[in-house]
Amino acid sequence: MIDRDTINRIFDAIKIEEVIGDFVSLRRKGSNWWGLCPFHPDRNPSMAVSSAKNLFKCFSCGKGGNALSFVMEHEHMSYPEALRYLAAKYNIEVVEKELTPEEVARNQRYDNLLVVSDFAQKFYHNLLWDNDFGRTVGLSYFRQRGYNDDIIRKFGLGFASHHPDTLIDAARKEGYKEEYLIGATLCVTRENGQVSDRFYDRVMFPIHSISGRVIAFGGRTLKKDKNVPKYVNSENSEIYKKSDAVYGIFFAKSAIARDKKCYLVEGYTDVISMHQAGITNVVAPCGTALTAGQIRLMKRFSPDVTIIYDNDEAGINASLKNINLLLEEGMNVRVLLLPEGEDPDSFAMAHTGDEIRDFIANNEEDCIFYKCRLLVDSERDPVRKSRAIRDVIETVAYVSDPVLRNLYVDNLSKKYDQKPEMLFKEISSLRRKRREEKQRLEQRKAAEASSEQLRPVYEQQPPPPSEEYYEPAGELLIGDVYSSNTPMDVSERELVYYLVKFGCYPIHFVEDMLYGAQKREGVTVADYIRSALSEDELELENPLYRSIYEEFYSLYGTLAKGEDYEEQQKQVVRFLSVNKNDALRETVLGLLMETHPLTVKEYRKAIAPEETILGVTVPKSMILYKLRITEQACIDLTKEIADAEKNGDLERQKALMMQLQMFNQVKNRFARELNRL
Repeated sequence: MIDRDTINRIFDAIKIEEVIGDFVSLRRKGSNWWGLCPFHPDRNPSMAVSSAKNLFKCFSCGKGGNALSFVMEHEHMSYPEALRYLAAKYNIEVVEKELTPEEVARNQRYDNLLVVSDFAQKFYHNLLWDNDFGRTVGLSYFRQRGYNDDIIRKFGLGFASHHPDTLIDAARKEGYKEEYLIGATLCVTRENGQVSDRFYDRVMFPIHSISGRVIAFGGRTLKKDKNVPKYVNSENSEIYKKSDAVYGIFFAKSAIARDKKCYLVEGYTDVISMHQAGITNVVAPCGTALTAGQIRLMKRFSPDVTIIYDNDEAGINASLKNINLLLEEGMNVRVLLLPEGEDPDSFAMAHTGDEIRDFIANNEEDCIFYKCRLLVDSERDPVRKSRAIRDVIETVAYVSDPVLRNLYVDNLSKKYDQKPEMLFKEISSLRRKRREEKQRLEQRKAAEASSEQLRPVYEQQPPPPSEEYYEPAGELLIGDVYSSNTPMDVSERELVYYLVKFGCYPIHFVEDMLYGAQKREGVTVADYIRSALSEDELELENPLYRSIYEEFYSLYGTLAKGEDYEEQQKQVVRFLSVNKNDALRETVLGLLMETHPLTVKEYRKAIAPEETILGVTVPKSMILYKLRITEQACIDLTKEIADAEKNGDLERQKALMMQLQMFNQVKNRFARELNRL
């Protein structure tokens, strides 16, 4: 693991304009540098690079972060890889943290598991080419499937002999220990105590990590005996977690990033055949079911995915199930239905790459419209129609983009002759229930032992607070962001603005402009905001701003209190600007790029720096926020009073009017405080 002092030296040395300037031509304009954004087709320079803030932000596509996140995104590097890249650029010696004996042993075991897996892959591969039986059975099978020698070598395909001790005997001769062969699930201990091969009499498909290391295998039998499992696969181990592994990702990642599209198929042979046809941005999930971890791995290279499954009942059902999973992780999903009787493997073998691309372009369809088309037969039966509408609405509720959700609702309301308001209400209810369930699930997960313990120490990322590429416990979908500019939304954004930009700064109150605040010394902006909200038991309503608020304070509580508040604020910026949640990170970067708060107009043209007038602007922003809450409460109570009057409920009407009177008094007090300026 990279030493913490080394990480700090790297960040201290970084000049973001130099790092990004290695990849993008930058020109100075005002206080910032500007260049073409490399993350989307950009004709006019829309990416700003701030030397003062050590941040970049594209005002077209929204990408943003610091120098480290730029290198990770642009070069598809991991966190440690990007740190080492920047260390080399600035001639900083990378000091590794001294490991405990237990950590050293764990790393050595991890390395040894990779070594024996690599040995097994080469062994199976050589049996395929250099052994008479392997060539006759295994190589013939692959060639009969239509695979050429180049593709067989590229994917490292192999053959496991029909003797169940071939690998273990060869490994022993080479000096490999049984414990590592068993640990990598290449061998098993039988009931009689004998250690033998897990894979025998099968053609072998090695599974690679994102960095190209062999971590697991899938073995396919060539026998027709129905009592013999068609596939035997590696079990989970310290180096292989099936739910986080994607077959073909190492060979596909560059093409996915280049084409900004990933094709998802079902199995090994589908991937290989598509690659041979020239369609290289293709992957398949490991295991029988697609998982959230696998989707997140694909999303690292592109959020756009097209599902291409077999055109049979099982394939269609799998595609319908996976649509929801993909949408839930924020993917943009399309579906391609192949001609009847075809699967990706057979289709790729029968067509050229250009023919496949043309077919995809002309036939892939939006996942919601695909689902509607499959349910078209239900429209003549009211009961089945109701179920169909419910089924489609459940899927629409997974869509993260609110604009896209609106378009779907508009289309569905016309198609099924339903009121949009009813559909929106159902979607909101579904999304709320899922959020609550997700929060409960994450709370349970937080109590469990971390899976980081299964990985070597040098692959683990450093802990917070300063520069980790951090993913919050409850991932916030972009669609949960309230994009409205309601007064309440604007006020919440402003409070978060002060936290992100000045949270660690001291706040010096001005006697004549307290706005209801108590004058105290030694208080930071973050202390004041948290205290002011807590005293009235208030919580931010916008889920995005609430998430930023929670992430800020999760770090703030770990900071050593001292006078170097500017350095503390830098740690906050580093922490939030590399957050894995796109919506959260991009909102934070947008706030950091803003030069003034949103509502305190009196100071927008002030000559004085913002940090010198926080004692006025922050309390005023807080009281504006509280005023808007009370105004909304008065509006809601007025509606409830009207309903109670309409229903003849005089007792409830009287109670509500007393509440309204109280809120009006509070509202008037806030208004009087604001009139002082």
